[in-house]
Amino acid sequence: MKSKNIWNYGFSWGSIIGGGYFFYHLIGYALSIETNFFWSFIGTFVIVFGMGWAMVNYRKNIIKDNMKFSKSFSIGAIMSIFISLFTTLFMVIYIGKLNPIYLDNFLVQYQDILDQMGSQIDVFEDPLILKTIKIVLFPSMFIFDYLGNIFYSLLVSLVVSRPLIGQPMPIHRPEKNDYVPYKDVKEEEMEKNEHGEDERGNDDVDEIGAVESSKGTYSKEDKETDNENKN
Repeated sequence: MKSKNIWNYGFSWGSIIGGGYFFYHLIGYALSIETNFFWSFIGTFVIVFGMGWAMVNYRKNIIKDNMKFSKSFSIGAIMSIFISLFTTLFMVIYIGKLNPIYLDNFLVQYQDILDQMGSQIDVFEDPLILKTIKIVLFPSMFIFDYLGNIFYSLLVSLVVSRPLIGQPMPIHRPEKNDYVPYKDVKEEEMEKNEHGEDERGNDDVDEIGAVESSKGTYSKEDKETDNENKN
């Protein structure tokens, strides 16, 4: 359930929510309140709350980042598949074992619709139509239940993704930069000037030394010449 793969995550939480909804229907049947409006409303709340919690958990604990509406809706659509499968499984058990009269009541309602349309078809007398209805009954239940869960998923995705949609776009301000135009050029010029002064200073020292040394040499020779003349 901690997989980032939305199919694995949707399968895990869709099975959990669908399984819980399956037992919820069994409890309603055991208490004989499965057709109660308030009980059905609570069942819808179980699905909506389960989807919302699963999406928020995926955003906070799995990817740990903002989640787009498209990804939230994709997770909800995947969960809806497995929730609808568990719901259809319950209806198979309910019609086949728990309440076989349900199918007869459905056929009566369907016959009333045909009569209102002016059709001459008799569902109870035509074995082909009766067989066809029984074959398509559960797939049609799955499809309609899935469409309803998709609608819930759409609403929950809008609510879960709303902070991301309403969040202002981040402003990317440039980081503080100490770079000054022509700074490098100025530094190079200063270095050149310093080196130039050092070189000129060294040349001046050399010239002064040479002059002093030359003076020292001439004065020594003059002294020797003077001494010879004296002798």
